[in-house]
Amino acid sequence: MTKIIFLAALLFSTQTFFSQIVADLIIKDVNIIPLTKDTLIVKKSVAIFNGKILEINDFKKIKKNDQTKIVEGANKYVMPSLTEMHIHLPNPSKMDTFLNNLVAAGVTHVRAMYSDQAILDQRKLIESKTIKPKVYYPYLLTTNTNVRTEKQIDSLFTVVKKDKLDFVKLYSIQHRNDFNDTIFDRIMASADKKGLIVCGHYPSKISLDKVLRSGFKSIEHLAGYVDLPENRIEKAMDLTKQYNVYNCPTLDWDVMAYDLPYPNDYHNRLIMANAPKHYIDAWDANLASTIKRIGAEKIEKDKTAYLPTFEKKKRLLKLLNKNNTLLILGGESENLFQLEGFNMYEEMAHWQVAGISNYEILKAAIVNPAKFFNEDKMRGTMELGKEANLVLLNENPLADIKNIKTIYTTIMNGKVYLKSELVK
Repeated sequence: MTKIIFLAALLFSTQTFFSQIVADLIIKDVNIIPLTKDTLIVKKSVAIFNGKILEINDFKKIKKNDQTKIVEGANKYVMPSLTEMHIHLPNPSKMDTFLNNLVAAGVTHVRAMYSDQAILDQRKLIESKTIKPKVYYPYLLTTNTNVRTEKQIDSLFTVVKKDKLDFVKLYSIQHRNDFNDTIFDRIMASADKKGLIVCGHYPSKISLDKVLRSGFKSIEHLAGYVDLPENRIEKAMDLTKQYNVYNCPTLDWDVMAYDLPYPNDYHNRLIMANAPKHYIDAWDANLASTIKRIGAEKIEKDKTAYLPTFEKKKRLLKLLNKNNTLLILGGESENLFQLEGFNMYEEMAHWQVAGISNYEILKAAIVNPAKFFNEDKMRGTMELGKEANLVLLNENPLADIKNIKTIYTTIMNGKVYLKSELVK
């Protein structure tokens, strides 16, 4: 009884302390999507102090003064911001536009999965920018990475830790002729010893069962699953759940790489409302050139040939979700008619077609990425003390995930960014 009374007193004193702090910013009378569960908190105000959620309460009960910034939220919706879990960093000359587009789309955290520039140079450049999401940087294991022995791998991963890179990505090393189970085992053992995340491309020379049991944290593009015979899929689902392996399907990459919108659906994409006219004109011209070079018949033939694989990927995604495995959402945007940040909206629409609920899609774009980086106590849900990296929307994405396109404001590190200003 004494312990219960003490806890109650502690909670009361904590609430009293926070209630005395003057908010830096208040989102007034807004509908809150907390993402702690599939629900909506109607017409409450969110108080922010020093970049953290201070209070969720009636507006009149929140302590404020003349310096408190008020953002009107009546008939609007607020939720935590998006995390883009599969994106490639651009050429440095395009970095400002790239970063602005991400923040404009409501993305405040990014897992960078590739760069053709030196990663440490890219990090230095990004950190010099004023407007930027938080980026998680990889070390890329490629065909040119000279690691075979345990000593070589340990030495390399010591440098990765020293450079404070966030994870190791298997990129193309698995295509090396000498890549085998032994080298894979050494990579995973060394990473475990050093406390490093390993994820990325499925190493096709290694069995899926072995990869799922190894500590490999996320598999990209549903590789490894899509080639499984039907009688092995159920076991793969069980192992995926048992070993907490994340999957990042990147379905929109398939859609655009194989021209699945051909011939008439390119302009029906959700990103069109945010893409400048000169982008669209350039995409149209590039598409026309491709059709002329390859031929419409070949494009149609390749599209038709790929459709069964794409349908299987959607079915696998639905099975992974049904089996309560960990899903993360990435909008890999390397092709025509794709736009960084906003491409997450397209990925969400594909998941909806695959039969994933709106709430589960939002979890994959917001909650699960925070878990992936062991930051779920800091961010990912609307709770007191968590980071106030938020987005404001005109329409409710829990009602229809396509309403994600109505994001109009991103709040990041205590600052308010209007999409309309950033996309200029």
